[in-house]
Amino acid sequence: MQKVSLYHSLLHDASRLKALWQLEGLDEFVALMRQYLDWPELNFEQLQRFLAEQNQQPFCPELASFSLCWQPYGYQAQRKIVRWAPAFLKPSLPFFEEDIALSRQSLLAQLIQPFSELEQLIPQRLTVPAVRPAMLIFHWSRCGSTLVSGSFALQQKVKVLSESMLASDLLNDPYWAGQQPELLDLVLRLQGRLRHHEQQLVIKCNAWDLQHWPVWLNLYPKAGVLCLIRQPEAVLASHHHLAGRHMVRQQPALWQESDQSASLLDYRIQVIQRMAILMNALRQQRDCTVLSYEQLKDSTPRQLARIAGLELTDAEQKLWQDFRHFDAKQQGVPFQSTKKSAEELFSPAELELIRSELQPLYQLLLAKGD
Repeated sequence: MQKVSLYHSLLHDASRLKALWQLEGLDEFVALMRQYLDWPELNFEQLQRFLAEQNQQPFCPELASFSLCWQPYGYQAQRKIVRWAPAFLKPSLPFFEEDIALSRQSLLAQLIQPFSELEQLIPQRLTVPAVRPAMLIFHWSRCGSTLVSGSFALQQKVKVLSESMLASDLLNDPYWAGQQPELLDLVLRLQGRLRHHEQQLVIKCNAWDLQHWPVWLNLYPKAGVLCLIRQPEAVLASHHHLAGRHMVRQQPALWQESDQSASLLDYRIQVIQRMAILMNALRQQRDCTVLSYEQLKDSTPRQLARIAGLELTDAEQKLWQDFRHFDAKQQGVPFQSTKKSAEELFSPAELELIRSELQPLYQLLLAKGD
């Protein structure tokens, strides 16, 4: 029991955990654990058995200190649990899931894998500092949102939380329908916590998070809001090459009101219709900036930064401008569009259907963005 108690204390100790996180050698890791657990005869086989046993037990942390070292990353709906990963790296990759994958490569993350029952975390929500996002980004997907979030990530004083799957999964689990505000607040306090001397938080939502925009905006009424759209036929052409999660029929479906019996093209048209209607409702209730993909490309870095209340220096503006020449989803790779156009992918009849169904909604949003 004493070893378990020391282990639980270790999980809350930022300095000791960081020392373990920085190690790459197994011998050094075992030596430090031998010291931290006050276990003089500890060897790797004993440590492996001990940690395997601990990794099978749900762990209820003291969130205030625990969240300095760990962040939740995965939700298992059947068990209603969340899993934790070390939080010693500032997010910098195009998507938060990629940052999590990187943080899980450490020896610490491979050997120590705590998980917690969500019900035990909710009462501790207010013990973790609240976050106040400077900006929320809503989008249809394939509209340049990754370019925008990646530009903000260039700033040392800005933390970008890009498409949190944990937030989306909890909002879409009907089990938590009555506790959505509390759960979203909890997740953002934990994943959005400023641990690396940042001063501002920018959040890019998943495309399907649009259906929960009232929860987001009620929770963060002072955040700047950027809504990104694109010519619908171009969005559909992009998903024709590689479909995003919200464009694939799923069980349970992300879009409960969509017609699951429709053809694939009709289904995807319905998804964009739904997102356009949701974004229009958002625009009517809240002051926000709506930009098309074309307008985004014509916007200066300073114009985009000001939506989040951020002023760029000349050097920072040049950094943002240079970033535009690279693929936002592949770091260091020059941007090069090799995909087929909508005219090449869809028949004339399909293009006519797409335009007749979606162009009026697209134009409506552009008009409201003027």
